[in-house]
Amino acid sequence: MNKTKMKTHSTTAKPTYIGVDVAKAELVVDCQDAIHRFENNDKGIARLLKSVSKIPSTAHLVCEATAGYEQYLALTALSKGIRISIIPAQRPRSLAKSAGKFAKSDPADARLLSKYGSFHEPKPLMPKDRARLQLDALMRARGELMDSLQRELNRTEHHRCPVVMALFKELVATYRRQIKTLDTAIAKLVAEDEVLARSEAILRKVSGVGPQTSRALLAFMPELGHIGRRSAAALAGLAPYDRDSGKMRGKRHIQGGRSQVRRSLHMAAVVASRHNSELKKFYDRLIQAGKPFKVAIVAVTRKLLVYLNSQMAKFLENPVAV
Repeated sequence: MNKTKMKTHSTTAKPTYIGVDVAKAELVVDCQDAIHRFENNDKGIARLLKSVSKIPSTAHLVCEATAGYEQYLALTALSKGIRISIIPAQRPRSLAKSAGKFAKSDPADARLLSKYGSFHEPKPLMPKDRARLQLDALMRARGELMDSLQRELNRTEHHRCPVVMALFKELVATYRRQIKTLDTAIAKLVAEDEVLARSEAILRKVSGVGPQTSRALLAFMPELGHIGRRSAAALAGLAPYDRDSGKMRGKRHIQGGRSQVRRSLHMAAVVASRHNSELKKFYDRLIQAGKPFKVAIVAVTRKLLVYLNSQMAKFLENPVAV
């Protein structure tokens, strides 16, 4: 190969978007109009990342959120300094429908993801350090256990058989014990990492923000403090979107975003609307203006996130002063 003709990596040059269709066992990759297949395991992902690192321009992987099967690929790519974006599945599908293309196959989906990347230029995921990766894993596991616990508690009223009730009590006790174990591990991890500990202390200064909210933000929203208020609201799924047509003015709705962040912030906002002096005034003003509870609490949630984002930005600009 003539090395004089090779392009050098540039942070300003447009990256090469590489679509990756993720399945449980296989990764189907569209790289510069050529389809490649890799196993979705350590060896296969290593081969994939090695191959994309050899292309002349900056590689930017684009894949869909696929029930968690894309997570290890994302983490490995970030650890290797390779850009990657995870997008909702409906977005590239809408792009295909807009072009009148309805066929679906793994290679077609990979090509579609490449085209989506080139057309929309999605922002890459923000890298996480080792402590944040561990926090992410622990918080996800805690969330799954909390969901399982809640499902069992919802079934309580239907249990009448003594044997079933005994098993139910044992299962609930197991879930609660495991959640407590995770809480201890999470608290220890945050306390032992200086950046996480200081970041949590800043977030916890705001009335209404408890440990679960602050740790959800640290785990699932590493962009906090690095982005503007509108971007922060959109990432959390708290940005209101218009629904207007002609003379009709529809209600604004929130949609999309990171559900783990939004749920945690929602609970914090409910508490803040009662005990945080500034947010309580804001909430009361909305209610007095005739806004429904749901509209008012979403507005409080968004205002709370914007304030937390600004506080984290100040900390990142001057860690000593905060």
